Amino acid sequence: MDVQKLFAERIGGEQFGKVKQTFKFTLINNAKMEFIASNPGVKVIDMGVGEPEENTDPSFIETLFAEAKRKENRIYPCNGILEFQEAASRYLSREFGIALDPKTEVMHCVGTKTALAQIPLAFINPGDKVIATVPGYPVLPRVAEWLGAKVLSVPLETKNKFRPDLQQFEDLVRRERPKLVLLNYPNNPTGGVATRDFFARMVGLAHEYAFLIVQDAAYADFVFDGKFVSPLHIEGGKEVSLELYSLSKSYNMQGYRLGFVAGGSQLVKAFALVKDNTDNGQFIAIQKAGGYALDRGQEFLSANREKYRRRLERAASILSKAGIEARRSPGTFYLYVDVPGSFRGVRCDSAQAMADLLISRYGLITVPWEEAGPCLRFSMTFEVGNKDFANENEVFEALENRLVHDRLA
Repeated sequence: MDVQKLFAERIGGEQFGKVKQTFKFTLINNAKMEFIASNPGVKVIDMGVGEPEENTDPSFIETLFAEAKRKENRIYPCNGILEFQEAASRYLSREFGIALDPKTEVMHCVGTKTALAQIPLAFINPGDKVIATVPGYPVLPRVAEWLGAKVLSVPLETKNKFRPDLQQFEDLVRRERPKLVLLNYPNNPTGGVATRDFFARMVGLAHEYAFLIVQDAAYADFVFDGKFVSPLHIEGGKEVSLELYSLSKSYNMQGYRLGFVAGGSQLVKAFALVKDNTDNGQFIAIQKAGGYALDRGQEFLSANREKYRRRLERAASILSKAGIEARRSPGTFYLYVDVPGSFRGVRCDSAQAMADLLISRYGLITVPWEEAGPCLRFSMTFEVGNKDFANENEVFEALENRLVHDRLA
Protein backbone atom coordinates (compact mmCIF):
# COMPACT_ATOMS: atom_id res chain seq x y z
CA MET A 1 0.00 0.00 0.00
CA ASP A 2 1.17 3.52 -0.82
CA VAL A 3 0.94 5.32 2.53
CA GLN A 4 1.37 8.67 0.76
CA LYS A 5 -2.27 8.42 -0.30
CA LEU A 6 -3.35 8.37 3.35
CA PHE A 7 -2.15 11.82 4.40
CA ALA A 8 -4.73 14.59 4.71
CA GLU A 9 -4.52 17.45 2.25
CA ARG A 10 -4.27 19.89 5.16
CA ILE A 11 -0.77 18.60 5.94
CA GLY A 12 0.33 18.17 2.34
CA GLY A 13 -1.54 15.12 1.07
CA GLU A 14 0.53 12.89 -1.19
CA GLN A 15 3.39 15.41 -1.05
CA PHE A 16 3.72 15.12 2.75
CA GLY A 17 7.35 14.49 3.65
CA LYS A 18 8.51 14.97 0.07
CA VAL A 19 8.69 18.75 0.02
CA LYS A 20 11.72 20.02 1.89
CA GLN A 21 10.81 22.75 4.35
CA THR A 22 13.46 24.68 6.20
CA PHE A 23 12.00 26.37 9.27
CA LYS A 24 13.60 29.49 10.65
CA PHE A 25 14.38 27.83 13.97
CA THR A 26 16.23 25.09 12.07
CA LEU A 27 18.21 27.77 10.24
CA ILE A 28 18.97 29.46 13.55
CA ASN A 29 20.17 26.24 15.16
CA ASN A 30 22.32 25.35 12.14
CA ALA A 31 23.98 28.78 12.22
CA LYS A 32 24.50 28.46 15.98
CA MET A 33 26.30 25.12 15.52
CA GLU A 34 28.50 26.60 12.80
CA PHE A 35 29.48 29.52 15.05
CA ILE A 36 30.35 27.19 17.93
CA ALA A 37 32.47 25.03 15.63
CA SER A 38 34.35 28.08 14.32
CA ASN A 39 34.65 29.80 17.72
CA PRO A 40 35.00 27.04 20.33
CA GLY A 41 36.14 29.41 23.07
CA VAL A 42 33.38 32.01 22.64
CA LYS A 43 30.12 31.85 24.56
CA VAL A 44 26.89 32.08 22.56
CA ILE A 45 24.40 34.76 23.63
CA ASP A 46 21.03 33.12 23.08
CA MET A 47 18.26 35.72 22.91
CA GLY A 48 16.12 33.53 20.70
CA VAL A 49 14.47 31.21 23.21
CA GLY A 50 11.14 32.64 24.33
CA GLU A 51 10.58 30.89 27.63
CA PRO A 52 11.66 31.59 31.24
CA GLU A 53 15.10 30.21 32.00
CA GLU A 54 14.83 29.96 35.79
CA ASN A 55 13.01 27.46 37.96
CA THR A 56 9.71 28.24 39.59
CA ASP A 57 9.35 29.03 43.28
CA PRO A 58 10.21 26.12 45.64
CA SER A 59 6.87 26.47 47.40
CA PHE A 60 5.03 25.81 44.12
CA ILE A 61 7.11 22.67 43.62
CA GLU A 62 6.52 21.52 47.18
CA THR A 63 2.78 21.96 46.70
CA LEU A 64 2.92 19.89 43.52
CA PHE A 65 4.89 17.15 45.28
CA ALA A 66 2.52 17.01 48.25
CA GLU A 67 -0.58 16.90 46.05
CA ALA A 68 0.94 14.30 43.72
CA LYS A 69 1.19 11.89 46.66
CA ARG A 70 -2.53 12.09 47.38
CA LYS A 71 -4.37 9.08 45.98
CA GLU A 72 -7.53 11.08 45.28
CA ASN A 73 -5.61 13.32 42.86
CA ARG A 74 -4.70 10.48 40.50
CA ILE A 75 -8.06 10.43 38.69
CA TYR A 76 -8.92 11.96 35.33
CA PRO A 77 -9.66 15.63 36.03
CA CYS A 78 -11.62 16.03 32.76
CA ASN A 79 -12.76 19.65 32.69
CA GLY A 80 -10.82 20.61 35.77
CA ILE A 81 -11.38 21.25 39.43
CA LEU A 82 -13.37 24.11 40.88
CA GLU A 83 -10.52 24.88 43.28
CA PHE A 84 -8.29 25.99 40.40
CA GLN A 85 -11.10 27.93 38.71
CA GLU A 86 -11.75 29.79 41.96
CA ALA A 87 -8.04 30.65 42.29
CA ALA A 88 -8.04 31.89 38.68
CA SER A 89 -11.10 34.01 39.40
CA ARG A 90 -9.44 35.52 42.49
CA TYR A 91 -6.30 36.26 40.44
CA LEU A 92 -8.31 38.07 37.75
CA SER A 93 -10.12 40.12 40.37
CA ARG A 94 -7.00 40.97 42.38
CA GLU A 95 -4.60 41.71 39.54
CA PHE A 96 -6.88 43.22 36.91
CA GLY A 97 -10.25 44.03 38.46
CA ILE A 98 -12.07 41.46 36.29
CA ALA A 99 -15.00 39.76 38.02
CA LEU A 100 -16.05 36.35 36.66
CA ASP A 101 -18.05 33.40 37.96
CA PRO A 102 -15.51 30.61 38.55
CA LYS A 103 -18.17 27.94 37.97
CA THR A 104 -19.33 29.07 34.53
CA GLU A 105 -16.96 31.72 33.15
CA VAL A 106 -13.52 30.18 33.80
CA MET A 107 -12.17 26.86 32.52
CA HIS A 108 -8.67 25.44 32.92
CA CYS A 109 -6.71 24.31 29.86
CA VAL A 110 -3.71 22.10 29.23
CA GLY A 111 -1.63 25.12 28.29
CA THR A 112 -2.90 27.95 26.10
CA LYS A 113 -1.37 26.41 22.97
CA THR A 114 -3.77 23.50 23.31
CA ALA A 115 -6.69 25.88 23.96
CA LEU A 116 -5.84 27.89 20.84
CA ALA A 117 -6.01 24.67 18.84
CA GLN A 118 -9.30 23.61 20.45
CA ILE A 119 -11.24 26.88 20.20
CA PRO A 120 -11.74 26.75 16.39
CA LEU A 121 -13.42 23.35 16.79
CA ALA A 122 -16.15 25.06 18.78
CA PHE A 123 -16.77 27.96 16.41
CA ILE A 124 -15.37 27.49 12.91
CA ASN A 125 -17.24 25.92 9.99
CA PRO A 126 -15.90 25.44 6.44
CA GLY A 127 -16.02 28.76 4.61
CA ASP A 128 -15.89 30.93 7.73
CA LYS A 129 -13.36 33.74 7.89
CA VAL A 130 -10.81 34.41 10.60
CA ILE A 131 -8.78 37.59 11.09
CA ALA A 132 -5.40 37.22 12.77
CA THR A 133 -2.73 39.83 13.40
CA VAL A 134 0.78 39.21 12.08
CA PRO A 135 3.42 38.57 13.12
CA GLY A 136 1.90 36.23 15.66
CA TYR A 137 1.51 32.78 17.14
CA PRO A 138 0.26 30.57 14.28
CA VAL A 139 -1.63 27.77 16.08
CA LEU A 140 -5.23 29.03 15.93
CA PRO A 141 -4.97 30.32 12.34
CA ARG A 142 -3.47 27.03 11.17
CA VAL A 143 -6.18 24.90 12.82
CA ALA A 144 -8.85 27.25 11.45
CA GLU A 145 -7.45 26.73 7.95
CA TRP A 146 -7.47 22.96 8.51
CA LEU A 147 -11.17 23.27 9.31
CA GLY A 148 -11.81 25.05 6.01
CA ALA A 149 -11.70 28.68 7.13
CA LYS A 150 -10.16 31.52 5.19
CA VAL A 151 -7.55 33.32 7.31
CA LEU A 152 -6.99 37.03 6.71
CA SER A 153 -3.85 38.72 8.05
CA VAL A 154 -3.66 42.21 9.53
CA PRO A 155 -0.11 43.62 9.92
CA LEU A 156 1.18 45.07 13.20
CA GLU A 157 3.45 48.02 12.45
CA THR A 158 5.53 50.41 14.50
CA LYS A 159 3.59 53.46 13.27
CA ASN A 160 0.42 52.11 14.92
CA LYS A 161 2.19 50.99 18.12
CA PHE A 162 1.71 47.40 16.95
CA ARG A 163 -2.06 47.62 16.95
CA PRO A 164 -4.16 47.25 13.80
CA ASP A 165 -5.04 50.41 11.92
CA LEU A 166 -8.60 50.64 13.19
CA GLN A 167 -10.11 52.24 10.10
CA GLN A 168 -8.55 49.63 7.83
CA PHE A 169 -9.54 46.93 10.27
CA GLU A 170 -13.18 48.07 10.34
CA ASP A 171 -13.23 48.20 6.54
CA LEU A 172 -11.92 44.62 6.44
CA VAL A 173 -14.53 43.45 8.96
CA ARG A 174 -17.34 45.14 7.04
CA ARG A 175 -16.17 43.60 3.77
CA GLU A 176 -15.27 40.07 4.93
CA ARG A 177 -17.63 39.50 7.91
CA PRO A 178 -15.29 37.27 9.98
CA LYS A 179 -16.54 34.67 12.46
CA LEU A 180 -13.50 35.07 14.72
CA VAL A 181 -10.81 37.70 15.36
CA LEU A 182 -7.58 36.64 17.06
CA LEU A 183 -5.72 39.25 19.13
CA ASN A 184 -2.71 39.00 21.42
CA TYR A 185 -1.93 41.76 23.94
CA PRO A 186 0.63 42.22 25.32
CA ASN A 187 1.88 41.03 21.96
CA ASN A 188 4.40 38.37 21.04
CA PRO A 189 6.70 39.20 19.29
CA THR A 190 6.30 42.98 19.15
CA GLY A 191 5.82 43.77 22.86
CA GLY A 192 2.92 46.07 21.96
CA VAL A 193 0.10 46.66 24.44
CA ALA A 194 -3.58 47.45 23.95
CA THR A 195 -5.54 50.42 25.27
CA ARG A 196 -9.04 50.64 26.68
CA ASP A 197 -10.15 52.64 23.63
CA PHE A 198 -8.79 49.94 21.34
CA PHE A 199 -10.71 47.17 23.04
CA ALA A 200 -13.85 49.31 23.31
CA ARG A 201 -13.77 49.65 19.53
CA MET A 202 -13.13 45.92 19.09
CA VAL A 203 -15.98 44.94 21.39
CA GLY A 204 -18.29 47.37 19.60
CA LEU A 205 -17.37 45.89 16.24
CA ALA A 206 -17.81 42.35 17.58
CA HIS A 207 -21.38 43.15 18.60
CA GLU A 208 -22.14 45.01 15.38
CA TYR A 209 -20.73 42.39 13.01
CA ALA A 210 -21.26 39.27 15.17
CA PHE A 211 -17.75 37.89 15.58
CA LEU A 212 -15.89 36.27 18.47
CA ILE A 213 -12.81 37.94 19.96
CA VAL A 214 -10.15 35.46 21.04
CA GLN A 215 -7.58 37.38 23.04
CA ASP A 216 -4.34 35.61 23.97
CA ALA A 217 -3.29 37.21 27.26
CA ALA A 218 -0.35 34.93 28.05
CA TYR A 219 1.77 38.02 28.90
CA ALA A 220 -0.90 39.87 30.88
CA ASP A 221 1.38 40.16 33.91
CA PHE A 222 4.12 41.93 31.94
CA VAL A 223 2.86 45.42 31.18
CA PHE A 224 5.39 48.12 32.05
CA ASP A 225 3.64 51.22 30.70
CA GLY A 226 0.19 51.68 32.21
CA LYS A 227 -1.96 48.68 33.10
CA PHE A 228 -3.06 45.51 31.35
CA VAL A 229 -6.32 46.04 29.47
CA SER A 230 -8.71 43.27 28.50
CA PRO A 231 -11.90 43.09 26.40
CA LEU A 232 -13.41 41.76 29.63
CA HIS A 233 -12.96 45.27 31.07
CA ILE A 234 -15.35 46.66 28.46
CA GLU A 235 -19.12 46.70 28.90
CA GLY A 236 -20.48 43.92 26.71
CA GLY A 237 -17.00 42.44 26.25
CA LYS A 238 -17.68 39.25 28.16
CA GLU A 239 -20.49 38.27 25.78
CA VAL A 240 -18.22 38.31 22.71
CA SER A 241 -14.79 37.36 24.11
CA LEU A 242 -12.72 34.39 25.15
CA GLU A 243 -9.46 35.38 26.82
CA LEU A 244 -6.58 32.98 27.47
CA TYR A 245 -4.23 33.22 30.44
CA SER A 246 -1.09 31.21 31.12
CA LEU A 247 1.02 30.35 34.15
CA SER A 248 4.01 29.58 31.92
CA LYS A 249 5.58 33.03 31.65
CA SER A 250 4.48 34.64 34.91
CA TYR A 251 5.33 31.77 37.24
CA ASN A 252 8.02 29.93 35.20
CA MET A 253 5.71 26.92 34.91
CA GLN A 254 5.86 26.37 31.15
CA GLY A 255 6.40 22.61 31.35
CA TYR A 256 3.46 22.25 33.73
CA ARG A 257 1.11 23.02 30.80
CA LEU A 258 -1.50 24.96 32.71
CA GLY A 259 -3.59 27.97 31.87
CA PHE A 260 -7.23 28.97 31.73
CA VAL A 261 -9.85 30.39 29.41
CA ALA A 262 -12.20 33.14 30.61
CA GLY A 263 -15.25 34.77 29.08
CA GLY A 264 -19.01 34.60 28.70
CA SER A 265 -20.63 31.46 30.07
CA GLN A 266 -22.00 30.22 26.73
CA LEU A 267 -18.62 30.71 25.06
CA VAL A 268 -16.77 28.93 27.85
CA LYS A 269 -19.37 26.15 27.73
CA ALA A 270 -18.69 25.64 24.01
CA PHE A 271 -14.96 25.49 24.64
CA ALA A 272 -15.54 23.04 27.51
CA LEU A 273 -17.52 20.71 25.23
CA VAL A 274 -14.66 20.52 22.73
CA LYS A 275 -12.13 20.20 25.52
CA ASP A 276 -14.08 17.35 27.10
CA ASN A 277 -13.82 15.45 23.81
CA THR A 278 -10.14 16.17 23.08
CA ASP A 279 -8.28 15.96 26.41
CA ASN A 280 -8.73 14.55 29.89
CA GLY A 281 -7.62 17.69 31.68
CA GLN A 282 -4.41 18.55 33.46
CA PHE A 283 -3.19 16.41 36.40
CA ILE A 284 -5.05 17.55 39.52
CA ALA A 285 -1.81 18.01 41.46
CA ILE A 286 -0.61 20.48 38.81
CA GLN A 287 -3.90 22.37 39.00
CA LYS A 288 -3.54 22.60 42.77
CA ALA A 289 0.05 23.83 42.46
CA GLY A 290 -1.17 26.35 39.88
CA GLY A 291 -3.92 27.54 42.18
CA TYR A 292 -1.36 27.96 44.95
CA ALA A 293 0.83 30.05 42.62
CA LEU A 294 -2.07 32.26 41.55
CA ASP A 295 -3.08 32.86 45.17
CA ARG A 296 0.33 33.23 46.81
CA GLY A 297 2.82 34.01 44.07
CA GLN A 298 2.59 37.81 44.02
CA GLU A 299 6.14 38.30 45.30
CA PHE A 300 7.54 35.83 42.75
CA LEU A 301 5.57 37.51 39.97
CA SER A 302 6.73 40.97 41.01
CA ALA A 303 10.39 39.87 40.96
CA ASN A 304 9.93 38.32 37.51
CA ARG A 305 8.34 41.50 36.18
CA GLU A 306 11.16 43.68 37.52
CA LYS A 307 13.83 41.35 36.10
CA TYR A 308 12.43 41.57 32.59
CA ARG A 309 11.90 45.33 32.77
CA ARG A 310 15.54 45.78 33.81
CA ARG A 311 16.82 43.49 31.07
CA LEU A 312 14.71 45.15 28.40
CA GLU A 313 16.03 48.59 29.28
CA ARG A 314 19.65 47.49 29.28
CA ALA A 315 19.36 45.54 26.03
CA ALA A 316 17.59 48.44 24.29
CA SER A 317 20.34 50.82 25.36
CA ILE A 318 23.11 48.58 24.02
CA LEU A 319 21.35 47.92 20.71
CA SER A 320 20.78 51.64 20.17
CA LYS A 321 24.44 52.39 20.84
CA ALA A 322 25.33 49.76 18.27
CA GLY A 323 23.17 51.38 15.59
CA ILE A 324 20.13 49.12 15.91
CA GLU A 325 17.34 51.47 16.95
CA ALA A 326 15.53 50.05 19.97
CA ARG A 327 13.49 51.17 22.93
CA ARG A 328 12.20 49.24 25.89
CA SER A 329 8.99 47.39 25.01
CA PRO A 330 5.85 48.47 26.89
CA GLY A 331 5.00 44.81 27.51
CA THR A 332 6.20 41.15 27.40
CA PHE A 333 9.88 40.23 27.72
CA TYR A 334 10.71 40.79 24.05
CA LEU A 335 12.44 43.55 22.15
CA TYR A 336 11.21 43.83 18.58
CA VAL A 337 13.31 46.01 16.31
CA ASP A 338 13.38 47.00 12.66
CA VAL A 339 16.26 45.56 10.69
CA PRO A 340 18.66 48.33 9.61
CA GLY A 341 19.42 48.43 5.91
CA SER A 342 23.01 47.52 6.68
CA PHE A 343 25.07 46.73 9.74
CA ARG A 344 28.85 47.05 10.06
CA GLY A 345 29.07 47.49 6.31
CA VAL A 346 27.02 44.39 5.52
CA ARG A 347 23.75 44.89 3.65
CA CYS A 348 20.77 43.15 5.24
CA ASP A 349 17.76 42.95 2.94
CA SER A 350 15.78 40.63 5.19
CA ALA A 351 15.35 39.70 8.82
CA GLN A 352 16.88 36.31 8.12
CA ALA A 353 19.98 37.94 6.64
CA MET A 354 20.38 40.14 9.73
CA ALA A 355 19.83 37.19 12.06
CA ASP A 356 22.44 35.18 10.15
CA LEU A 357 24.93 38.05 10.43
CA LEU A 358 24.43 38.40 14.18
CA ILE A 359 24.91 34.67 14.74
CA SER A 360 27.85 34.11 12.41
CA ARG A 361 29.80 37.24 13.35
CA TYR A 362 28.82 37.87 16.98
CA GLY A 363 27.41 34.61 18.32
CA LEU A 364 24.12 36.38 19.09
CA ILE A 365 20.92 34.45 18.49
CA THR A 366 17.70 36.31 17.67
CA VAL A 367 14.47 35.36 15.89
CA PRO A 368 13.72 36.90 12.47
CA TRP A 369 10.21 37.98 11.47
CA GLU A 370 9.23 39.10 7.98
CA GLU A 371 5.41 39.27 8.05
CA ALA A 372 5.10 43.03 8.65
CA GLY A 373 8.50 44.12 7.38
CA PRO A 374 11.93 42.74 8.34
CA CYS A 375 12.28 42.74 12.13
CA LEU A 376 14.17 40.87 14.84
CA ARG A 377 12.93 39.65 18.21
CA PHE A 378 15.33 39.62 21.16
CA SER A 379 14.13 37.62 24.16
CA MET A 380 15.14 38.54 27.70
CA THR A 381 14.96 34.91 28.84
CA PHE A 382 18.58 34.03 28.15
CA GLU A 383 20.23 31.39 30.34
CA VAL A 384 22.47 32.59 33.19
CA GLY A 385 24.13 30.95 36.16
CA ASN A 386 25.40 27.97 34.19
CA LYS A 387 28.53 26.98 32.27
CA ASP A 388 28.08 29.91 29.89
CA PHE A 389 27.39 33.17 31.71
CA ALA A 390 27.52 33.43 35.50
CA ASN A 391 24.98 36.27 35.65
CA GLU A 392 23.09 38.73 33.48
CA ASN A 393 25.81 41.38 33.86
CA GLU A 394 28.19 39.08 32.00
CA VAL A 395 25.61 38.64 29.25
CA PHE A 396 25.20 42.38 28.75
CA GLU A 397 28.95 43.04 28.94
CA ALA A 398 29.47 40.46 26.19
CA LEU A 399 26.61 41.96 24.17
CA GLU A 400 28.11 45.45 24.41
CA ASN A 401 31.62 44.25 23.56
CA ARG A 402 30.40 42.47 20.47
CA LEU A 403 27.81 44.87 19.06
CA VAL A 404 29.15 48.26 20.17
CA HIS A 405 32.89 47.59 20.11
CA ASP A 406 32.81 44.86 17.42
CA ARG A 407 34.91 42.57 19.60
CA LEU A 408 34.16 38.95 20.42
CA ALA A 409 34.48 38.36 24.16
